[in-house]
Amino acid sequence: MSTFAGPPAARQQPLMNSGDSDASPDGSPSQFLLLRGLEPTVTEDILAKGVTKLYKPSGPSTPPTASTGKKSNAKVASTTGDANLGAKEGSLRRVLLVRDRRTTDSWRYGFAEFATVDDAQAAVTRFNSFDKFTISSKPVTVDYIHAGVFVPVFNSADDPDEFCFSPLSNATTKLAYWDKDAYASVLLVSSGASQQETAATESNTKSAADLAAAAAEGEGLLPPGKEAEIKVKKRKAEAATAAAKPKKTAPAHLQFWSNRHAELHGIQPNSSKDQDGDGASSSQQSAGAAAPDNSTPTQTFANPEKKCCYLCSRQFKSEAEVNKHERLSQLHRDNLKKEDLVSQAQAKMAKAGLSTSSREDTSEYRDRAKERRHAFGTSERISLPLKKQANQPDVGVQEEAEQPPIPSKGASLLGKMGWSAGEGLGAQSSGRTETIATDMYVQGVGLGAEGGKIGDAVGEAERNTKGGYGDFLERTRDKAKERFERLG
Repeated sequence: MSTFAGPPAARQQPLMNSGDSDASPDGSPSQFLLLRGLEPTVTEDILAKGVTKLYKPSGPSTPPTASTGKKSNAKVASTTGDANLGAKEGSLRRVLLVRDRRTTDSWRYGFAEFATVDDAQAAVTRFNSFDKFTISSKPVTVDYIHAGVFVPVFNSADDPDEFCFSPLSNATTKLAYWDKDAYASVLLVSSGASQQETAATESNTKSAADLAAAAAEGEGLLPPGKEAEIKVKKRKAEAATAAAKPKKTAPAHLQFWSNRHAELHGIQPNSSKDQDGDGASSSQQSAGAAAPDNSTPTQTFANPEKKCCYLCSRQFKSEAEVNKHERLSQLHRDNLKKEDLVSQAQAKMAKAGLSTSSREDTSEYRDRAKERRHAFGTSERISLPLKKQANQPDVGVQEEAEQPPIPSKGASLLGKMGWSAGEGLGAQSSGRTETIATDMYVQGVGLGAEGGKIGDAVGEAERNTKGGYGDFLERTRDKAKERFERLG
């Protein structure tokens, strides 16, 4: 009799590694970063493109804006991160995607190798600034790896070359992923040539002009040392060309205030046009390269009443233009050097009864307000109240007391119906003449109760409104006096 052993036990499927054991338990920084949670369709190229989002942005980044169809208070996860954080551009050296050795399927996690540990730390910092970091529209986590993820290979028979890779700094050493059922598929992103090698290459590379000059010097066509001399001459020629370029003119409003500054301080304005007309501009052209005399004239040849200059025989519209002409006009300065014109101008001033003496103080204050009042007249003077002195009598209070009180609204209505102050009310004027007193009583006390009346309502309201300590003392003193008299 045979015994039935039953069906064979089902073979237990091995658990797939998810990469959780590769993360550094204490968060120690490393040159490799672990990226978990990838889509099965993610390849090495897609992984490398996704890791480049951890670079520091080179240009201004604009945050994504929600569409108009969404609610304004809807929470949108940011996928841009902080623009001031991230690894240096080009610091990613290669990416390693973990695949199955038998089927070459992705195990949905991989590694990213950076140039330095600092670049890896900067990449993790930028990852932490994201609300959600995605690769192929799926959230991905980034961590450091521990030291036992990649182990050295001593026996090439156990680990063929297609399952191994070499460190960038040592091509003779072979490394492999620790799990024997998987391997790390490597994609080189950047070679990572050092900056020193690049600088040495640039320093050894000469331009075509330098090589041509060296060849000409070697053949005897160019004397030794002339190459540097030619370069110096070229720089001087470029500097002269840059200096010969016309300078930009100042804006109109800046030139306006510059001219006003020159007018106030007696400085010759930097303008190619003379503001006094064609005669002054022709005299400037005749002056040529002579240095202009910026000193203020010490003698005046102007007639303020006729608004003219006897020295230059010029007529102006206002006295201010005459003053400006004497201080700024180059024509006036040139005519001061001609003795015949000066003598003729002095004779004209003596005939007009004006003084020909020189001005002692050229910086005398000019009352422009007085000139405006003389030209446009004076307006009504407004007197403002000044601060009262301690010994000055209070005139305003006396004047207010002398003025009659302003009638109230009711008094003005009665006045329109023929009533006058002091008469009684009614058609026959037989009514009461005194006003109704507005008294204030203690709350909750009857009108006939003794001590229920507080005082005049207007006075009490004014006293309560002020709320001073002196008023409180005064009320207390009055109450005490009232009780004393009542007891006596």
